[in-house]
Amino acid sequence: MGSVPGSPAVQLAQGARQIGLELSQASCARLLDYVALLRRWNRVHNLTTIDDASKMLTHHLLDSLSIAPFVSGNRCLDIGSGAGLPGMVMALAQPQQQWTLVESRAKKASFLREAKAQCNAKNVTVIAARVEDYRPPTNFDTLASRAVSTLADLFKLTDHLHHPQMRLITMKGAYPKDELKALTPSQQDMTQVFPVEVPGLGARRHIVVMKEASEIQS
Repeated sequence: MGSVPGSPAVQLAQGARQIGLELSQASCARLLDYVALLRRWNRVHNLTTIDDASKMLTHHLLDSLSIAPFVSGNRCLDIGSGAGLPGMVMALAQPQQQWTLVESRAKKASFLREAKAQCNAKNVTVIAARVEDYRPPTNFDTLASRAVSTLADLFKLTDHLHHPQMRLITMKGAYPKDELKALTPSQQDMTQVFPVEVPGLGARRHIVVMKEASEIQS
């Protein structure tokens, strides 16, 4: 059945386009399947506080996709993925990227495995562990997180995953002034903050990108 104007698939594709992403019909379908699965699990397991389908489209899908312009490389790690935000969403939207979702809570890790299977997300690996205990065999290009911790704590939690070409992205609401002040001078030199507008979401959003000073200067 084709999409009609104003349908969730059309809203998703149009919203993604405003972010700078062209989603295929297959990616849109997988993302909407993911939302439907999340809503079913939410009735029993309360994985997210938002359960309205239209709000999930803006607050979960488009909000997660707002990191897309900042992702570097194709090997990506989602820190404390929860219900798959932003990692599962990014993986379904960008099948060329390989996403590892690290989630320590068993209930949410189980959901991520089910979502991987139901949405045929072959580019997803689910790791049921705390990120500070995870020792991957190879480096990641991008580490991403959504409201996991303060910036200073995020540096500590991921210290063992840092390397010169790494990029660390975290999603924030209001401009994280106090969190930035708490960083060391060298960490501040690595950090840039970008305001972003999420289509359909009337709230402040900022993406914090932490990368090597050499990459900032190049």
